[in-house]
Amino acid sequence: MGFKKQSYGGLKMIKIYHAKELGNNEKPYECVAQVNTDSIQEAYHSTQNIDDNWCTWDNKRSTSSGDVLVKNDDTAYFLVPMGNGRNGNKLYENYGETEVINNFDVQGFEYQGKFKTFQETN
Repeated sequence: MGFKKQSYGGLKMIKIYHAKELGNNEKPYECVAQVNTDSIQEAYHSTQNIDDNWCTWDNKRSTSSGDVLVKNDDTAYFLVPMGNGRNGNKLYENYGETEVINNFDVQGFEYQGKFKTFQETN
């Protein structure tokens, strides 16, 4: 995997990784937050710009499709986007779902779920 397992001395922690290119899991990611919880729902909610910016030290966007949440035990949850980015050629069948994945890499990864490919025609 593209990240190191962290020991937090028994603390419950979820790391939030945002796709650097919104919605494109095949491009690099950055860790934008560590939330002290074991609930992916709470971690997701904690990183939303609803009433105010969740990130007061930087202008980070809300966690959304294409992003990944990783628990202490290295379980990675992928917020399945519609496809592999604006210029991609894949349409993910389970978009909008949250799926456990076993191949998360901060440099990008291939989605292992079902998808359809298409080509542009002129």
